[in-house]
Amino acid sequence: MNVNSKGEAGLIEVIRDLQRKGYECFLPFGDSSAVDLIAVDGNYKPYRLQVKYRSLVRGSIEVNYHSMVNSKQRPINFDAIDGWAVYCPDVDSVVYVGKHDVDLTKRNFYFRLFEATVPPNKDKTRRKLYTEFGELSDWP
Repeated sequence: MNVNSKGEAGLIEVIRDLQRKGYECFLPFGDSSAVDLIAVDGNYKPYRLQVKYRSLVRGSIEVNYHSMVNSKQRPINFDAIDGWAVYCPDVDSVVYVGKHDVDLTKRNFYFRLFEATVPPNKDKTRRKLYTEFGELSDWP
């Protein structure tokens, strides 16, 4: 599956998950926005999301702080989004990661799909399991 197909599949899975949870979903017009999807809850609170499709690599899921816009890699404007919706095909699940859950001074963030069977990464920090992230309604 190529990058565009993965992006489309991730977007479909995220919309399907959000609609099952009672959110309305809105898509931007064009491919120049930092926001891939806007989800609105029953109280009309909007959530501006970057959508990612990520598979397990070396025990973790990695999400970089950049996006492809018009086939060019661009840094994400953190003022324009509230967080990420990451579709993980390895567990057929969407993980919602708010900006408050990650260190925005780094280049990316990681999480695990399964408990670690090896020692912690080189900086000795424990990576969260995907089940430890909350739902959109938990975000501040």
